[in-house]
Amino acid sequence: MISVDPASFLTAAGLSAASPAEILTVAYDFARSGRAADSQALYDYVGGLRPTKQMRAYWPLALTAGEEGEEWATPALKRADLHINYLQEPEAAAILDSITAPELRAHVFTGYARLALAQNAANDALTFAEQACTLSPASSYTAIIRGAALLAAGRAQDAIPVLTAAADAGRAGAYFLLGLAWQRLQRPAEAANAYSKGYAFDPEDFGPANNLLAALLESRNYQAAAAHADEVLRRRPGHTSSMAYKYLALGELGYASDMTALADPALLERETLPVPAGYKDRAAFHRALAQEISAEPTLAYQRNTTRFGYQTDDVGFASTPAIKALNAALSAVVERRAAAARECPSHPFHHAAPAAFRLYSWGVILREKGYQAPHFHPHGWLSGVYYIEVPNDITETDPARAGWIEFGRGDERWNQKTTAMPVSQLRPEEGLAVTFPSFFWHSTRPLQTDKTRISFAFDVIPLDA
Repeated sequence: MISVDPASFLTAAGLSAASPAEILTVAYDFARSGRAADSQALYDYVGGLRPTKQMRAYWPLALTAGEEGEEWATPALKRADLHINYLQEPEAAAILDSITAPELRAHVFTGYARLALAQNAANDALTFAEQACTLSPASSYTAIIRGAALLAAGRAQDAIPVLTAAADAGRAGAYFLLGLAWQRLQRPAEAANAYSKGYAFDPEDFGPANNLLAALLESRNYQAAAAHADEVLRRRPGHTSSMAYKYLALGELGYASDMTALADPALLERETLPVPAGYKDRAAFHRALAQEISAEPTLAYQRNTTRFGYQTDDVGFASTPAIKALNAALSAVVERRAAAARECPSHPFHHAAPAAFRLYSWGVILREKGYQAPHFHPHGWLSGVYYIEVPNDITETDPARAGWIEFGRGDERWNQKTTAMPVSQLRPEEGLAVTFPSFFWHSTRPLQTDKTRISFAFDVIPLDA
């Protein structure tokens, strides 16, 4: 038995700096080894924390601090729920498998449904959720999971009455899913109404906060979108999605000077990186980079915003020598920019400069007609691109500026076609690194060559948010 409070116990166990997921791993191991009281102390500690940014990013239904819903009806269910929320699926499954009480079968099936959703097995999730609802038809918990499963299965229309009932029963997270359902049915006004209700329940939940911005833009309610962005920015200065969507709203409202102040061109920087040690010259370094990117197992056609081209998954932790050297060089650029931002925070972007970060990076190979669709990077603080191979017919004199990177043009979903957004373009050069705030909308002009264009893009993911 322990005789100290959980916080002191964490310090004594060397876990005071551990993440909630790491603490849950220790708690699970304690339970398996017979240290029931120690295990319970750790579970109780994590259960009393406010859901983390990671938790909310993956599951909008996470309980808030101190809340005890049906999913926490017993200690075992609470433990399973915490493991699901922190993406520890094997531990959650093992706990659910151990629960045999007939009166808890509905909650067990609901847990299985959530695990299936986490594994993108929508049909399995729906089967489990419907079993749960049959056993417990009055439960708002089983209803909201069934609604999520219907959404995952592509049945947005069927999900709406289920999620509406769950929301009416007090399940705040149902409003987020209800908003998703209305968006998929291309009903942005109804989506905005649902997100607004979800945001009112918990203004610190940035799931509905972000999606409300998009829904307001789709509804052409630009004044409300700009006002909501300002409200979120008051709560979290430098919030990436809010600045990106506010920029578009300002454009539709005709506030040109405000747009320029927000997307300040001075925040975009360009520099030629030195050749890392161990390479004869830049050409040798770039040959090695091109070979490593081409051989990357995750390289896939038309991933994310890449059109008519190939993109890798995250290679931020790659061990191949050239990519590893480039990640290190780009990290040094980021550290310099973050230090400068913290020293002189003259823009909302600067206020979000991270003290700790990780580099999420990926390679892109474009060929004829290849381009990047307009986008921004919602999870980043700073983003950038390094050019490895640039066809010699991407020239300064090309009137179409094929292959150039472009800033300022948003996705057509958010803008009226008659609105002229200010656009700037930059010609890529081999060895050039371009860095810019992650909220900057950017794209590339389609290639008009049969030659290959290879670049290396990255996001700075804050670890101290």
